[in-house]
Amino acid sequence: MFALLRKCLAYAFVCLVFSAGAQQNLTEVVVSTTKLPQKESELTKSMVILTDSVIKANSGLNVSQLLQKQAGFTIIGAGQTPGSIQSVYNRGANTGYTLILIDGVPLYDPSYIESNFDLNLINLNNIERIEVLKGGQSVLYGSDAVAGVINFITKKKGQKMVEPTALISAGSYKTVNARIGLKGELSGLGYQVSYEKQKSEGISSAVSDDSEEEKDGLNSDNLSLNLSKSFGAFNLGVFGRLMNYKADVDAGAFVDDKDYTSEIKNKQIGGSIDWIKERAQLHFKFNSSVIDRFFEDDSTFVPATAFANYSYATYGSKSTFAELYGNFNLSDNLNLLTGFDYRKQNMAQTYLSVSSFGPFEDIPLTKSDTEISNSSIYSALNGKLNSGLGLEIAGRYNSHSVYGENMSWTINPYFIINKNLTVFSVYGTSFKNPSLYQLYSPYGNLDLEMEEAKNLDMGLKYNNVTMGTQLQLTYFDRKIENLIVFMSLSEDPYGQYVNQDKQRVRGIDANVAQNLGKLSLNGNYTYLSGFVIDNVEDETKTDLLRRPKHQINLGVAHSISNKLSAALDLALVGERIDRFYNSSTFGTEEITLESYALLNLNVQYKVTKAFTAFCNFRNILNTNYTEINGYNIQGATAQIGIRLN
Repeated sequence: MFALLRKCLAYAFVCLVFSAGAQQNLTEVVVSTTKLPQKESELTKSMVILTDSVIKANSGLNVSQLLQKQAGFTIIGAGQTPGSIQSVYNRGANTGYTLILIDGVPLYDPSYIESNFDLNLINLNNIERIEVLKGGQSVLYGSDAVAGVINFITKKKGQKMVEPTALISAGSYKTVNARIGLKGELSGLGYQVSYEKQKSEGISSAVSDDSEEEKDGLNSDNLSLNLSKSFGAFNLGVFGRLMNYKADVDAGAFVDDKDYTSEIKNKQIGGSIDWIKERAQLHFKFNSSVIDRFFEDDSTFVPATAFANYSYATYGSKSTFAELYGNFNLSDNLNLLTGFDYRKQNMAQTYLSVSSFGPFEDIPLTKSDTEISNSSIYSALNGKLNSGLGLEIAGRYNSHSVYGENMSWTINPYFIINKNLTVFSVYGTSFKNPSLYQLYSPYGNLDLEMEEAKNLDMGLKYNNVTMGTQLQLTYFDRKIENLIVFMSLSEDPYGQYVNQDKQRVRGIDANVAQNLGKLSLNGNYTYLSGFVIDNVEDETKTDLLRRPKHQINLGVAHSISNKLSAALDLALVGERIDRFYNSSTFGTEEITLESYALLNLNVQYKVTKAFTAFCNFRNILNTNYTEINGYNIQGATAQIGIRLN
């Protein structure tokens, strides 16, 4: 790996001569994910903020590829063919333990085993800012916020009456992306509407010896609408989103399938009412999300290892969310946040297959049979002294219609040493509810309890706007009990979900950025030490799968002129452990995935005040690496386009 690192750094030095464009925005921003509007310099928790300028500087990337560059994140699928399953590992936590938010509203897909929301459904070109709040956040956001939350804040109204927006790009694997939109304000009515289309021929998802392996492509559509209107202290907003994509998939690791397809559709509708005064704010949010997934494996081509000649599966889910919360400045140094939220979810599932034994149809699950509800109340009190010492204490009471009641809490002492430097500590609990699949599927168990985590964060933040310097260093320690796992059985249904395992992860993540005028530097490092106790009785420990102990991201940018800008970044990923089923030995085996380095380059040229041309080159050294044993990754790729505003 170190020989490869030396080679990459040599390339970086050469490319630096031509590099420009900032990757890191050092301008003070106001964050909303803490549910109390705060300046970035006032934050007393571990947080990463990706502003509009950072997103634009990474034009040509998707959501997963941008998040992969942040400290603590490993996203399996970011380097695979477009439309692949995106598995988010944040600070070593399992996929499904980082809650996805859009405009502060939790999003789930209850038909998934882990109930996690599909990142393929999020259009990065429609996002204004991304706020990543790390550590256990169940007090603020309830279930699934075990390792943190990712809040995607969408673009809203424009400043003028009519502001057109557009983007078109094309590149490797016959990938084409086109977006058109309008935003503005008419007679006090703010609006934003956009439509985006993406098509890609892709690559074969699975590694295969077949000389005629099929390329697994993607065809996606994304339509969004935001409306807002102010009435004095009140601001009303409504939104609607239609997102869907069709993708070709393969039958598994090393198994190419030429006629296996998937289609995922998501419909969202909701709104908000905000009442804002100088010392008090009230916020009401509601959202309804419907997701339908379809998987069809046609019988035109049947892999040699396939059990069925034909299969068709459907998964449907609906999530409803409503929340009312307020924050109140009781004094200049004392703030109270309190709120209530309600969630309702259901799912449906069907499966049909045809094999040499004849047709088989699984017992369908209906939405009326799988509905659950969840109600919570929460409060947080934050006070600080004039000396800079402060303390936030918070708690949530949660009531679940299946397993009952539970509490979560956090305590957050901090010391604001000066306007640039803050040290903090956060200790508390977070939780994850059993998913509907784990409760109601043929392998379900209605006696499941929620998974509970104890989280500790200790860190410091340094932000000197004058010097253009940012630094954040955090030590984290997370223990999870009652992990839900699938346990094999010797009789029908031959398996069931049970609370059994434990997980322990400790580590460090660090971020640093330095602005030197036309030159800017940024980097982050993540260290993970973790294990899973597979059997609580004999304390059998196994390594974390697909998560490296060491991960480094380095970036450099330099403004050549007022028009030309570029940014170079290098990703170094250490060795990981993976497991796979060996059909020859009929057993699960362990494999070590080699470390690798990726070098990427983004060049932008401001054609006019309104138009910017960009070129995004990924994996320019054409590094061959593996995310999951048996699945391909993209080689060297390029995406070239032009953006309006």
